[in-house]
Amino acid sequence: MSNSGLGILITLDIALALLGLLVAVIGLWIIVRQAAANTNHIAQIAERIDARLRRQYPDIDQDLGS
Repeated sequence: MSNSGLGILITLDIALALLGLLVAVIGLWIIVRQAAANTNHIAQIAERIDARLRRQYPDIDQDLGS
């Protein structure tokens, strides 16, 4: 195999490795972003449930010792 052919293969290998790393980082970024959005959504649902329970049972704070 000639030196130029070997150089092309090494360059291709490095390019594919960098592309794989880039795809992995983008995938992790998307997962973290989605997890943060879900956490925010769950917190909003918990706040609504809390408000609804406090309206329905006004003495709930005393019952729970808060």
